[in-house]
Amino acid sequence: MTHADLRRVELTAVDLLAGQNFASIYDLAHMDIRRFSLPVAAEFDSFSGFCKATGLAREELTRGKMTEGLSIRHNGVYLILYNENSPRERLNFTLAHEVGHILLGHIGEEGAHLEREADAFAAALLCPTVAVRYLEHQNGHVLSEKELCAAFPISREAARRRAEELRRTPPTPPSNGEIALLLNLFGRFATEESAKD
Repeated sequence: MTHADLRRVELTAVDLLAGQNFASIYDLAHMDIRRFSLPVAAEFDSFSGFCKATGLAREELTRGKMTEGLSIRHNGVYLILYNENSPRERLNFTLAHEVGHILLGHIGEEGAHLEREADAFAAALLCPTVAVRYLEHQNGHVLSEKELCAAFPISREAARRRAEELRRTPPTPPSNGEIALLLNLFGRFATEESAKD
């Protein structure tokens, strides 16, 4: 994935976050994607709930593959199915990944590059670069994996991958969506600090 592709994916995630009703960084840390206001008609259900309601077997939905999540479109509505037995951090990532497929226009297509894009979207949604950089600036050091896990709803493994990703990503001036997100998460002080950098 090119830097331009990664930036496009990141900004799509940031725009979605900026449109949520977050009052602080604590709301982000405890987010439930199933409660998000999405720009498309979407419903969430567990695999078991959906299969019970429809009489379909999970294997029919997933074509026999073991998967944590699945997005489909039916009658103009997106349906995001998930494994209800997943740990919270894993479920967050799965739901974010599936929302990424929808917002990035992947539904009906397949490919490893689309999976990488959806993974990048999930990482940016759960642990936005602009918020990490702001916290690092405030703390005066690069956040550890443990600190990332405490501030954002991600697993230790996701924190490790995100930290590596952020080390490779050059800083960029914040977009309007990123500034709006900083305002939501950290208040007016955040934009004053960003203007100084």
